[in-house]
Formats: sequence, structure tokens, C-alpha cells
Amino acid sequence: MALADVLACYRAAAHPRCVSHEKRECTIFGDFEELMSQHAQDGKISEAAFIDYYSCVNAVMPAEKESYFIDLVAKVWGLTGGPKSVPAPRIREIEDVIFEKVRQRTYGSDDEGKTLRKLFQHFDLDGFGTIEFSEFTKALETVGCLFKEHELRAVFDKFDRDGNNKLDYEEFSNLFAIRGSGNNPNVNPVFGITRKAPNQVLSKVLATLSNRGMHGIRGLSIVFRRMDNNGDRKLDRGEFSWGLRENGHVLSPSEFERIFKYFDKNNDGKISYDEFLRGVRGDLSDERAGWVDKAFAKLDASGDGSISLEDLTDAYDVSFHPKYRSGEMSKKEIL
Repeated sequence: MALADVLACYRAAAHPRCVSHEKRECTIFGDFEELMSQHAQDGKISEAAFIDYYSCVNAVMPAEKESYFIDLVAKVWGLTGGPKSVPAPRIREIEDVIFEKVRQRTYGSDDEGKTLRKLFQHFDLDGFGTIEFSEFTKALETVGCLFKEHELRAVFDKFDRDGNNKLDYEEFSNLFAIRGSGNNPNVNPVFGITRKAPNQVLSKVLATLSNRGMHGIRGLSIVFRRMDNNGDRKLDRGEFSWGLRENGHVLSPSEFERIFKYFDKNNDGKISYDEFLRGVRGDLSDERAGWVDKAFAKLDASGDGSISLEDLTDAYDVSFHPKYRSGEMSKKEIL
């Protein structure tokens, strides 16, 4: 994508105060340069590589730091929140929580739709069959649904068909009634045996990697590739064991067996180390993934599915960094 497109998009939408005619540095310094360079191909960053970079960030950032992660992505790339910024998977997740909260309060022959209808009727003071957003929020709070305002607004707007800031709760409740009709645990029970992930052992491996920051997972990947003599991206027991030990991981024999057998999907005595690293790293939550997608979409103004390292350097916002504000470090040093 063109540098001019990135600058125009970033400055106009996020930081007009930063407009400058000064010549921009084209080199990324420090860890940011190194880590982004490792994800680049032919000087370009694909969407998959961009998401992979933030997946590595995600791996060393605890779940309780959800807001910090979002702020990190939003502030660095000049994004703003709001109902339209809530990704569809997150909206569905909120709907799932609402349904579950309502289901827990549904008794006897009642269905979830009837329970929800009664709840909204309590806040429908004029009896018109509609509620405003503030009433919608208060009603859901009574059943323990506490979400960020812009997230609930996104759900509300989805069902506010004509956009008049009023929700027809009869229609909304009917959708929950239909959904609940297939929720009887005594109907069509499903039994299955699934492998349980060895989360305790994986957490132990991740703790060692986290001590090395963003380089932890990358370093283990390099060790595994060196062990992979035939280049099939798989390791046998011996190679996998030596790779972990070389990277500083101390596991008991039983811990090692638990993770090896879990990732040896077809019992052929080998594991895919890419799959193992993804398992250790974990997935981005829907909300985190949504913000990373937004950041990439903003940088990829041309829509060609890739961005250059120079694009990233120019758009990266250091104004929120405390040492930049205090004058201790320049933009070049922080990058």
C-alpha cells in the first residue's frame, strides 16, 4: 500500500495534530523492527502475518488485561471505539450470555421468550411494546448482564430495525423463544469423547516463554526448526524433548508425555511443532481479534491485503508513550 494513503488515513482520522512536513524516518528501530521484519515477506506485511504478530503479543498478555490489549491496538493505530467497532462474533457472544442468564430464570412451562418479555414489560412504562436503550440496559442489568455500554448499544442497534432508538421487545423476545425451543437437555442428547488439553503443562511452558517477552515463542520456534532435520515441520519424541530442554523448559516425564500425546493427533510418534506453538500461544479472544482486524484494515487503505514496514513506522503513534511525553525519548528511539 502507498505511504501517502497510510499517512492520509492515519492523520485525518486519528491524529491531525501530528501533521508535519518533516521527512519521515523509513527504518524501524529496536524490537518492533525485528519482530515485524520476522513477519514480513518481500517487504510486505500480510493480514495473516499482522494477526500473527498480535497473537504473539496476546500470548504473553494475561486475559485480565483485555482492556489494556485493546487500548494498545486502538491507541497505536489511532482507532476509536463505538457500537460499529464491536465485531460480529462479540455481538453473538453477548447474545449467548443474555440467553443463558434468561434461561437460568426460566421455570416450569415458560420459555425464554416469555421470561424476557416479562422483564422488558416491567420497564415499558407507557405500555407501547417498545423500550429505549437506557431501559434495555437497566432490564439486562437486573439479570446480571453487565457489558460495556458500546457493546450493549451494538446489540440494541442490531435489533432496532428502523433506527428510531426503540426496540420492539416482542420481536426480540420471540427470537429467544425460538432459540430456547431446542435447548431442552433431554432432547437429542449428544455424547462424545474429546481430548482435554493439558492446560496446566501448557501454562508452565508459557510462563517460561513469557519471561522472555515477545521473543520467547519466536525463540522456541527457531530451536524446533533447527531440530527438524527433514523439514516436514514435525518432531519425534527425542527431538521435541531436546528442543524443550535447550530452550530452558524443565518438565517432568509425566508432564512431557501429557503434552506429547495430546499433540500427537494420529499416534504416529510425531507432533507438528507449529500446532504445538499455536496451542501454547492460544487464540485471540473475539474482541482482541476484532481490534487487530480494525488496525490492519485502517493501515491497508488500498485494500490489497498487505502493508509495508514503512507504513507501520509512519502510522505507529508514540504520543501516548510516557517517555515521549516527558521528552526522555524521541519517536525514533521509542520505535
